Amino acid sequence: MPKKKHILQSPNIPASLQKLSISSLADYDEYAENQITSCDLSEEIAKNILFEESLFQRVILTSARLPKLHLRDVRFENCDISVTFLEACRLRRVEFISCRLLGAQMLSSEMDDVLFRECNLEGAVFLSTKAKHIRFEKSMLPNVTFEGADLENITFDYCDLSQTDFQNTNLQGIDVRGSTLNGMQIESKSVNGIIISPEQAIQIVSLLGVIVQDSEGY
Repeated sequence: MPKKKHILQSPNIPASLQKLSISSLADYDEYAENQITSCDLSEEIAKNILFEESLFQRVILTSARLPKLHLRDVRFENCDISVTFLEACRLRRVEFISCRLLGAQMLSSEMDDVLFRECNLEGAVFLSTKAKHIRFEKSMLPNVTFEGADLENITFDYCDLSQTDFQNTNLQGIDVRGSTLNGMQIESKSVNGIIISPEQAIQIVSLLGVIVQDSEGY
């Protein structure tokens, strides 16, 4: 029997949330069932923080250092998470909607059921990250690094993958249909099983260094 297609799970967020204003973060803080709006947490430094069943709106986290951050059933809307250091973080059922994640570093992280919709992730780093059931929709990912990542059931739907680095990455079953692939860095051993549209075939061939000519050699 064919393997049943996984349906991306949305965050389980209660309809009624407690409004919360945060001005700073500390190690091992825990937050649950909160609506966090218009807070500036840029350059905050803290580890092992847990947020669950919460909504972030217009929160600024630029240049924050939050290693081992745990996010479970969380949605970010119109937040700025650029240049944020998130090594060894864990994300489960998380959505990023219209967010900026320029240069965000999610190194050696674990992600499951995560959606990025209409986000800008230019220059983000997912080095050695384990990710499954992830969907990028209409997002910008030029110069993003997935080198050494373990990716499973990942979809890039109408995204910009220009110059994105997939070296030393297993792309089996990765769906890039409708996305821009210019300059994407991949290896021939990783292409087996990648899902593309017919019009993308010549792009993939070119990325592998194959020269395509007509029968007369022109």
